[in-house]
Amino acid sequence: MSIEDLARANVRALTPYQSARRLGGKGDVWLNANEFPTAVAFQLTAQTMNRYPEPQPKAVIESYARYADVKPEQVLVSRGADEGIELLIRAFCEPGKDALLYCPPTYGMYS
Repeated sequence: MSIEDLARANVRALTPYQSARRLGGKGDVWLNANEFPTAVAFQLTAQTMNRYPEPQPKAVIESYARYADVKPEQVLVSRGADEGIELLIRAFCEPGKDALLYCPPTYGMYS
């Protein structure tokens, strides 16, 4: 059994979003990504301050997988514990069918 077998059927059927840049598109203006077309005059990262970061950055995932001694497929990058928990619930729990048990103390978002 794989982790994919545990996911909701409608989640397994989804087609993941792929940006034009990720698909190998060319150019500097990405209107479909709602990004500012020119780089901000800023020393630190002048070429990337006007772009969204990768949602699942490969280098971060591979580095963390090596650190934690797990497979890269077992790593989920999120913007914090709240988002990670929410993504897992949305992927694996059927509304009206599955139940969750949480024990205090808990995160503020769920209390």
